[in-house]
Amino acid sequence: MSKSELSVLTEPVSERDHVRGPVDAAVTLVQYGDFECPSCGDMYPVLKRIRDRLGNQLRFVFRHFPLGQSHPHAQQAAEAAEAAAAQGAFWRMHDLLYENQRALDRDDLVGYAAELGLDTDRFERELAEGVHEERIQEDLSSGMRSGVNGTPTFFINGERYDGLLEFEPLLLALADAGGIAEMQVSVRRDNLELRDTIDRSERGAPAAGQALRDLFSADEIFQRITATADEEVNQSARLLFFNGLAAGLVITLSFFARAVIAAAVPRGPTDLLASLAYPIGFVFIVLGRSQLYTENTLTPVTLVLTRIVSVPILLRVWGIVLFANVLGAAVGAYLLATTGVFDPGVGAVADEFGEHALSVEWSALFWKGVFAGWLVAGMVWLTHAARDTITRFFLVYVIMFLVPAGGLFHCIIGACEVFYLVFRGSAELTGAFFQFFVPVLLGNTVGGVVLVALLVYGMTRERRFPNRNYRQLELSWSEWLFGRHTGQPRTVSPRDAPADSEESTP
Repeated sequence: MSKSELSVLTEPVSERDHVRGPVDAAVTLVQYGDFECPSCGDMYPVLKRIRDRLGNQLRFVFRHFPLGQSHPHAQQAAEAAEAAAAQGAFWRMHDLLYENQRALDRDDLVGYAAELGLDTDRFERELAEGVHEERIQEDLSSGMRSGVNGTPTFFINGERYDGLLEFEPLLLALADAGGIAEMQVSVRRDNLELRDTIDRSERGAPAAGQALRDLFSADEIFQRITATADEEVNQSARLLFFNGLAAGLVITLSFFARAVIAAAVPRGPTDLLASLAYPIGFVFIVLGRSQLYTENTLTPVTLVLTRIVSVPILLRVWGIVLFANVLGAAVGAYLLATTGVFDPGVGAVADEFGEHALSVEWSALFWKGVFAGWLVAGMVWLTHAARDTITRFFLVYVIMFLVPAGGLFHCIIGACEVFYLVFRGSAELTGAFFQFFVPVLLGNTVGGVVLVALLVYGMTRERRFPNRNYRQLELSWSEWLFGRHTGQPRTVSPRDAPADSEESTP
């Protein structure tokens, strides 16, 4: 087969295909995709933006190309999409699968079918019996005849597209192929005038301010925070746990460094020189994007306050990350207490940190935790307002320095300090938990959430998400309080919604 033959679509679009858009559209885009493919997942929001931009001038076709050896859930997900298609819900299932790529087990698929209001008994039976395997194999075969050897692969008006898999290059290629003059002019103008001033992430968060390039408005900072929050709530439990465990271990470095410096210049547990070492672990965590309770778990509060994500989803993220952080901090404290890493002088200073924490009254610990939570929430806001790593580094360093310098407490590093005492046999676990950890945890949470509510929600109350009718994203009160739902606050147009509700064929 010649190279030219591998560059054309051998199986023309027909009534058997899953199609969005009118048969007489100016341009047809065919995608061979895999529901578990990360690159396909990256292209999903890009394709939604392109469909919104071209409207009825685009006919979009999806064909299956599951790469079973690389993606073990891809075949089953493709069959689930076809089982949903049998009940008139292919595109709605297609969207759910791409929006939940990390959850494609059989139980997850059945849950999506129930969420869409499908006949789940029929859905499960068709999956179990492999009713739709032949249909998927037909797509695979047609793709291989057209030279498809990976995903995603696109064909524009029957010709293979080998350009960049990004919004503007693909949009321009579609406009050129369809002879859409006004779109060609618009895209090229956008490239010249806007590329250097406004860039956006996959989830729609701006990378530059609109009024001033190096200064964001409150709404623009809010968009960046909600993009981070969307990423947090969509992480799998496994990823949240291991990132949280890593953060708990890394926070041990703050305890270690502070004890070493305090022992070298012994002036008490809140000495300013020793406090300079306190932010080290937080720098690793914030810049390395690990999961630390208060830092990373504050951003999802924005989606709960705007009723885009349910309370149980938030509690799931909080619970997994908090447990993993405490476990990591406990492992780090155990190693420091039992392996001889600390010299006797350093160990004595480390003891002083824990003893000082346990000597503070419950109510004082709570309020010290509240103020520390305010500082952390302010740091989260400012790091999203910053546009470079150096600025974020200094923000994290200066703000977290104020916690020990002001005699305040952070629940995770404080847990490491009191765990150290427990493993040294100088404190009881239950006493350390109820006397120290509980009040500081409550204080950090209350302080952080209150400031997030004031900064993130109050300042952006009327304009939550640009170019999107946020009321289409809002959960009902029962879903918000009891459900496990998310409204997916990516920047897309409301015009997507009606097109998703029905199957369309050429």
